[in-house]
Amino acid sequence: MKKILFASDLDNTLIHSHKKKTETDLCVELYQEREQSFMSQKAVSLFRQMIQQKNICFLPVTTRTVAQYQRIFFPEQYHPEFALTANGYILLKQDMPEADWLSDSVCRVQPYQPEFRNLEQIFQQDSRFRHVSIADGMFVACACETSEIADDCLSDYQNLTQLQAFRTGRKLYFFPSDENKGSALQRFRKLYPCDLLIASGDSEMDLPMLKIADIALFREDQQDFASDVLQLVLDTALS
Repeated sequence: MKKILFASDLDNTLIHSHKKKTETDLCVELYQEREQSFMSQKAVSLFRQMIQQKNICFLPVTTRTVAQYQRIFFPEQYHPEFALTANGYILLKQDMPEADWLSDSVCRVQPYQPEFRNLEQIFQQDSRFRHVSIADGMFVACACETSEIADDCLSDYQNLTQLQAFRTGRKLYFFPSDENKGSALQRFRKLYPCDLLIASGDSEMDLPMLKIADIALFREDQQDFASDVLQLVLDTALS
């Protein structure tokens, strides 16, 4: 039986926000005691079936910080053995940062720390930003009031830094240009080999890991993309 590694983005891939919530969706995240993220009932049912397959290793690959990731409660109180958070810079093993991986990542981002701090200071003086942080010490993350404002800020700043800039909705991210979800996934595969890699995502930040996958799924206009992805993973595992 083939060992399958299922590496997936979370937000807008396997889970979605209240903006896309339907009446029957199930909550999978609370933030400040408010329902934050959801899965459809069909996706939850397929997820339950997937985690019962012993030849599937489910690996969340997310830009969320460790704290943001740990707010999610998967169906059946399931805790993935591994998760790549902070865009791959932090590997969680049984919900705890893996020390060697973290040490390696700290070394990788060390040359960029002055640029992180410089951008943080500049952005904090720009009233268009509602929130600015150096996320888990690994990259710069910002939030604006609207996606339109975020787009304007991206145009203003992306050519003023050596960091790679991305916008998703009203959020901006600035990463070291030589590190991404794809390079993190390649690091993971060296430690935990698999026979088949399936990857899914919905944004430009997910493309590097989709490019190295044996089977890649990218969200376009699907109403319930999570169900489509989980069904394919199940079908592949059972074939």
